[in-house]
Amino acid sequence: MKKNAYSTIKHSLVATILTCSLGLNIAGAKVLATVDGTQITEEVFDEIKAQNPGFDFSKLPKNQQKELLDQAINNVLIAKEAKRAKIDTTPEFTQAFDKITQNIKDRLLVQAWAQREIQAIASKGGVTETEARAYYNSHKAEFKKPNVRARHIVVKTEAEAQKIIDELNKAPKSKVESTFITLANQRTIDPGNKQAQNGGDLGAFEKEHMVKPFSDAAFAMSAGTYSKAPVKTDFGYHIIYVIDKADEYAFDSIKQPLINMLNEKKVSETIKSKVDSLRAKAKIQTSL
Repeated sequence: MKKNAYSTIKHSLVATILTCSLGLNIAGAKVLATVDGTQITEEVFDEIKAQNPGFDFSKLPKNQQKELLDQAINNVLIAKEAKRAKIDTTPEFTQAFDKITQNIKDRLLVQAWAQREIQAIASKGGVTETEARAYYNSHKAEFKKPNVRARHIVVKTEAEAQKIIDELNKAPKSKVESTFITLANQRTIDPGNKQAQNGGDLGAFEKEHMVKPFSDAAFAMSAGTYSKAPVKTDFGYHIIYVIDKADEYAFDSIKQPLINMLNEKKVSETIKSKVDSLRAKAKIQTSL
């Protein structure tokens, strides 16, 4: 994590988790500390995660974890002391608490409304393959871009990569891709491909979409071939198998991503239309 991002999280911790540190716990959550019977779990940082999507407490260095946890412990102690001093019964606190509670309620209502609308749209049926093909045919220029569809296996060391290449070299030509798929599922350290067990399939991509060493190697290869030497990037050592090369995206190669995109567009446009309708009926005054 970048230093300035961590600093922002650290300094905002008191404000963002004070109300969460009074003993609210989720069943099954990992307990990080217990203070006079009050458990502190990783969920205490959920508000921070909502504001900083890249935040992951479990992946922070130990010293940063300890610093944030120490602040969370202090928050619990301060909150308990404030309750003993009956600060939570003062008009100032009650007014501030009611305002915060209303803001949280409104935010949850907005999320619930949006989710209900998405479900209603989905229940009417999503974008069909016919509709996606019609969009593809009417927007041909958007898809006329050189691209490669490839698989890859990424490992930590050059020696590991070379062993995989040696195994591919021994495979009959007719079984190279199936062998590659098996090895990818077994050996790759790419978390997405490993979880999907999709034989290292990266889909179709343009040259600028991948890091330069990987793109340079993939675009220099022919369809149906694999890299004869490991390709080094910041992610590790890759073996690449090129499934296909084209001067434009074929519909079948992007069908599902295109359907997903059109579904998202449909949801966005429908919700925007409803919000615009609400605004048109409302009396709104601004000072800007």
